[in-house]
Amino acid sequence: MKRVFIAGDAYSTRFFELPLEDEELSLMPYLHAASYHVARFALIMRDGGLANIGIRAGDALLIADFSLEPVRGRPVLVRQEGQYIVRIAADVNPVECVFAAAKEGVAPLVLPSENIRIVGVVSGIISPPYETGRIGDGDAGEALF
Repeated sequence: MKRVFIAGDAYSTRFFELPLEDEELSLMPYLHAASYHVARFALIMRDGGLANIGIRAGDALLIADFSLEPVRGRPVLVRQEGQYIVRIAADVNPVECVFAAAKEGVAPLVLPSENIRIVGVVSGIISPPYETGRIGDGDAGEALF
């Protein structure tokens, strides 16, 4: 099994802060994923904006480097001006990008490509219940959520 560190919470209906540069991921809680998984870190989904595609509040999103995975039509982690959001990459091009939510009534985001960065792609989902732990807790882990 591979330890995937949980970097924080994720939202698809609003932007959120994520201290990826400030925090050392190895100090964060972790969960176990298959040893072959390419995830760099995980986020815990906290809203239901992507429930129509099977991502529910409480699910752990495994985030992989976007260069290893295709992004079009997939949920991605997008950064704009230090804020993050998880949305579906509907159209990505050099001029502007369209990021959709699966929830009815949530308008797509149209953002200039020069102002955003796709940080990663959701390459897996682990639904609760899942066991989490912290380095130093031993192999058993401790339920944190």
